[in-house]
Amino acid sequence: MGDHEHVAGGVGARLDDLFVALGYGKVSARQVLARVVPAEKLERKPEEKPRPVVDALKRLLRRGDERITVKGTDDLLVYRARCCNPIMGEPIVGYITRGKGVSVHSQSCPNVTNMVYDPERRIAVDWEAGAEGGYEVRLAVELQDRPGALAAVTAALAAMKTDVRDAQVRTFDDKTASIEITVRINDTKHLERVLKSVRGVSGVIDVARQAVAR
Repeated sequence: MGDHEHVAGGVGARLDDLFVALGYGKVSARQVLARVVPAEKLERKPEEKPRPVVDALKRLLRRGDERITVKGTDDLLVYRARCCNPIMGEPIVGYITRGKGVSVHSQSCPNVTNMVYDPERRIAVDWEAGAEGGYEVRLAVELQDRPGALAAVTAALAAMKTDVRDAQVRTFDDKTASIEITVRINDTKHLERVLKSVRGVSGVIDVARQAVAR
């Protein structure tokens, strides 16, 4: 079956099959647009007004995460999986998913190591150069319940020039407390420095990265 035959049917083609075709590199976003939108509408002159349908299709089919490249292909919908929330510097692997495009996981993600995904849908992905910055990471901090505990942790983060997005504190009967805190992380090296800094705060028992950032 040729590329054009694979997307035959235009708008009526099944969305999940479309994304699988895109993910495997059988068709490009440009080919899909050519099938569902007349050529004269795609090649409008600069002075013409924007066309909402064409612009919406382009947004739908563009790469979803500009920090990651799928090897050997382009114009794919790419997104980082929420189950492991990989950040710049981690070894990653991509999987073709029906209806969503390419899901990018950390190689150590439990869903990857437990073979939740079909190995045949695996696809090679790389971090792009200059992809540092802008990753939200959720940290779980266990510490002694004492006045100023949250302030001490946030002060340590501020000293590391780490932006805090939100924080939730819970206290327990055994005089301990937990802080779930979302921070902005540049890459894995930045994360390592942040974890080391928070562990050094007086009263902190442990700090760990959570799988899912909110």
